[in-house]
Amino acid sequence: MRWSVGLLEVAFSRYSPITFGVRSIGLLSGLCYASVTFWAIWAIPITIYAFLPQLALLNSASIFPKTSNPWFWVYVALFLGAYGQEYLEYVLSCRSTQRWWNYQRAWMMRVLSSFSFGLVEYLLKSTGLSSVGFNVTSKVVEEEQRKRYQKGIFEFGVASPIFLPINMAAIINLVAFLSGIAQVFFRQGSIEGLLLQILLAGFGMVNCCDRS
Repeated sequence: MRWSVGLLEVAFSRYSPITFGVRSIGLLSGLCYASVTFWAIWAIPITIYAFLPQLALLNSASIFPKTSNPWFWVYVALFLGAYGQEYLEYVLSCRSTQRWWNYQRAWMMRVLSSFSFGLVEYLLKSTGLSSVGFNVTSKVVEEEQRKRYQKGIFEFGVASPIFLPINMAAIINLVAFLSGIAQVFFRQGSIEGLLLQILLAGFGMVNCCDRS
């Protein structure tokens, strides 16, 4: 979380990569640094996609294009293109599929936890409603931790409220996926308008499964 807050402070300061960075090191380099400093902004779209379509699915409301709509394939192409490119980069760099899978899962966890909390903390601090306080955490890597990392196994550490959004997303995606399946097969509902939401909820559910 401290990284998210600190990077946002840089992003919206006089030394922002968008302004100061572009003038000092050029357009491309400035935009590269900007993509890092604005990391926490990812919390907004990812949180929306983690909860809104699923809640709509629970209420049998369709918010994505139907399968007969050409825009349906635009959503599919963007999803497959983004993940396909990232997977290809991992394969070309001689990394395993398991490591790629764990990486993209960890990225989503980071967005729903540290990015979200960091963004809220920055907004509260900017409005004078809160001040940032950090707890000192141990940075010592034990041998058992190192072995688990090399095997691609997650290390969550101690319990923390920062995991609450992740748990909420996991539960809501699971319930929404089962509800969507039930609507199609047991309530004779139309899958045409709910397919993308069912697939999205299923993707979120699979990401939350412990398959390390």
